[in-house]
Amino acid sequence: MDLDFLIRKSNNTNKKAGSIFMFHGYGSNKEDLFSLEQYLPQSHTIISLEAPLKLPFGGFSWFDIDYSDVIENNLDKRYKEINESIDGLLDNIDKHIETENLNENDVTILGFSQGGSICWKLGLDFSNRFRRVIPLSSFIHPSYLNKDLNDYKGREIYSSHGTLDEVIPISLVEKYIESLAKNNNLVFDRFETGHTISQMNLHSLIKWIDMTNL
Repeated sequence: MDLDFLIRKSNNTNKKAGSIFMFHGYGSNKEDLFSLEQYLPQSHTIISLEAPLKLPFGGFSWFDIDYSDVIENNLDKRYKEINESIDGLLDNIDKHIETENLNENDVTILGFSQGGSICWKLGLDFSNRFRRVIPLSSFIHPSYLNKDLNDYKGREIYSSHGTLDEVIPISLVEKYIESLAKNNNLVFDRFETGHTISQMNLHSLIKWIDMTNL
């Protein structure tokens, strides 16, 4: 299934451009994270994808979810849906890389909330496909990962979370960060905010992108 998307093309005309793919949160759409493109490197093509599941109250979802399932550590029943969503995303990313003639060795993924959980899944289990992984205000759930957390190595990861987040409590990702930080180049920033990307968060993210020579 071809997903709807928004694109800002790279200003790099001398060689294949790197890319940043964006995955929005539950109930949102492709326009949400695309508003950040103005702050991201002009040398990279930015592609914001829209999730396939249309919600009855408006917006879209990557997979059906009740956030009580996340809090109660009960995502096992969503495993099939999550992996179907992942397969569709990988197909769409590959199509864009080919269509836009992008550098397949310089692909970054950025996701917020539910899109951030997709980002964790892609970035950990398909690390050979992605140069940078940026999950924001999201959650990790071991039940939908292919390996033990300690077995993931060598990833470049920037993640952040609000300490006042009541939608996805910071504890749902924080308890796994220590394990992941042992063998990965991982930055985890905490901000005194709710379920949002604050200006301080954005500044920190941009600084990390610059430091990692994206």
